[in-house]
Amino acid sequence: MLIRGIGVRDISTVLHINITKVLKTLTSSKYAIQPQQKHYDCLEIDEFWTYVKEKKNKVWLIYAYHWETVEIVAYVWGKRDLKTAQKLRKWIKRLGITYDTVA
Repeated sequence: MLIRGIGVRDISTVLHINITKVLKTLTSSKYAIQPQQKHYDCLEIDEFWTYVKEKKNKVWLIYAYHWETVEIVAYVWGKRDLKTAQKLRKWIKRLGITYDTVA
């Protein structure tokens, strides 16, 4: 649902569950993305944010996306800063993924 642009509050409403439960599920998820390829011609980096309890407590999800295969290659949670972007880059490298360009 998050990939389709549906926010945490909307997920809570649609599924009739508490927002806290949605956030706990997202942050404690052991889901591991398995990229379909080892090399991509171009990866797009995108982000979205949500907040925990108050709008000043923002949490960002930054992810690498390959639009031709409609695949999320990797993602990380964190602040909207260079450190989180570097964390995503390291994660892509750890997965053994190579790419030509980042859009």
